[in-house]
Amino acid sequence: MITIDDNINKIVKFINDIIITPRQALLYWAGITNQTPAAKIGYIGQHMASLITGVSGTRSGARGDDLADGTEVKSCNKIDQADKCNNCGIRVMRHDSTCPNCGSNNIDRKDDSKWLFSVRDEYELNQYHNLDRILLLLMDYPGFDNNDFSDIRISAFEIYPKEERMRVFNELLDNHYWNIYRPKANEGGKTNPMNLHPWSFQFYKCNPLLVFQCLIKNIDTDPHIQINQYVKPDCERGNNIKTLPMPTSLLKKNEWEILLSTADFQNDIRPLLSQNVTEHEFLQMNFAGKKSILPFLDEKLRGIIPLRKIVSIRQKNHYRR
Repeated sequence: MITIDDNINKIVKFINDIIITPRQALLYWAGITNQTPAAKIGYIGQHMASLITGVSGTRSGARGDDLADGTEVKSCNKIDQADKCNNCGIRVMRHDSTCPNCGSNNIDRKDDSKWLFSVRDEYELNQYHNLDRILLLLMDYPGFDNNDFSDIRISAFEIYPKEERMRVFNELLDNHYWNIYRPKANEGGKTNPMNLHPWSFQFYKCNPLLVFQCLIKNIDTDPHIQINQYVKPDCERGNNIKTLPMPTSLLKKNEWEILLSTADFQNDIRPLLSQNVTEHEFLQMNFAGKKSILPFLDEKLRGIIPLRKIVSIRQKNHYRR
């Protein structure tokens, strides 16, 4: 099924032609029209998916298989979300450093875009369970927490629902369908797709494989592309590719307690520590100290921690003119 070669060169050219150049033009015209400079990532994401995996599409648009090998592609764009002024309440574009209405720099920067999985019946649920591969595309700002929007990051993750190491993905789908969607649908209530937030506890529990990541440095001033990770299409996707390490900053107190009471310190925790301490010294540290020398959990350690109970959150009313 791999029919596209010279992938890195094609990816770089595609990013230049379809992401960087149009963005610069849209930013220029947004300054004149006061309209959003956002470009929808949906179909752009499918082009990127083909270039990353080497598998062509099926010309199906939103219908049928996304890639010729049956891979399901989901895209999430955190780049051009509309922000909100906390002072006067109007919408503020991401490229605005201050509110164009009142001049305030007290801006609520939005970062809540996520991947959506629609599961409306058991047939769709089983379709997800039986997929050979899901490819998650993400565009975000690595410096978001510092209000740094100069660099854009593009990442691609693979999830294999049939593999035991990624069974949590199916558990999330099952929980959503049987415990959230189905009860609401039976009562005639409003239903929503399953949300999977990038970099969340649930995301890391799915044990995704990072197969591509690049930075577009200084995208609005002097853009250049820096490829940081690429797993070639013909590379075997097995246990030889490590899943993303989970930041321990995501753990709650009770999850730390489960980890420390269950894990083998010498064989499982100690090799991941940034300092050489004894088990007694480690256990005596407060949580901040533990996080500082055990910043990440590998696949085995996070497997000890159970999934959190997920509750349904009603979405806010849709934007009205």
